[in-house]
Amino acid sequence: MGKATEGIAGPVSGKVGPHVYYMLNGKPCVRSLPSKRSGKKTKKEKNNTTGFAKVQAFLKPIKSFLKVGFKDYGTSTGGYRGAVSYALRNAVEGEHPDRVVNPALVRVCGGELHFPETYEVVFEPDQVVRFTWSAEVGQNGNPYDQVFMLAYSPADAELNLSSMVGVSTGAFRMTGTDSLTLTPARLAREYHIYMGFIAKDRSGQAHSQYMGKILVPAK
Repeated sequence: MGKATEGIAGPVSGKVGPHVYYMLNGKPCVRSLPSKRSGKKTKKEKNNTTGFAKVQAFLKPIKSFLKVGFKDYGTSTGGYRGAVSYALRNAVEGEHPDRVVNPALVRVCGGELHFPETYEVVFEPDQVVRFTWSAEVGQNGNPYDQVFMLAYSPADAELNLSSMVGVSTGAFRMTGTDSLTLTPARLAREYHIYMGFIAKDRSGQAHSQYMGKILVPAK
């Protein structure tokens, strides 16, 4: 049953007939109730369902980073939803039931901020991941933009393990370098490395780049 919490002239919330009324980002919205379907799902529908589940499983452990990396970008709400939307369109491969997320095609930052023209990652002793980049600001950058770094080992379906090390606002752009330190675990882990940039005034981000894979040996 729908409710008019602010009186008859105010917004309605809840179910009214075949529609559901709700608030999104302070704005009243309405959507139709899903209709009962008949018949089997099409191949495209199965691909979409499987792809969405795979993307959710891959991205959920790094949700807190994606809220920063996709802030106000990709969808009307940005954040995690923006990252999911991008991955669904660009990072899922294969056919149902063998759909997979390709980590190299995932973005953890989205935006039009200038990304350095040259950049590199080197794995140093003691499991240090060293990021370096050129310090030019481009057309819309700032020397005080900050690097976004993430090393992510996705959940293992059998062991139910995942691990990440990241900094969403690291060294300044003008510094040209920063690092993450990974901790060896009981089992060897393969980390996927990403780098992006966050604007000085937090008004935007740069599209992240996939920097490759690093294997951290077991203790």
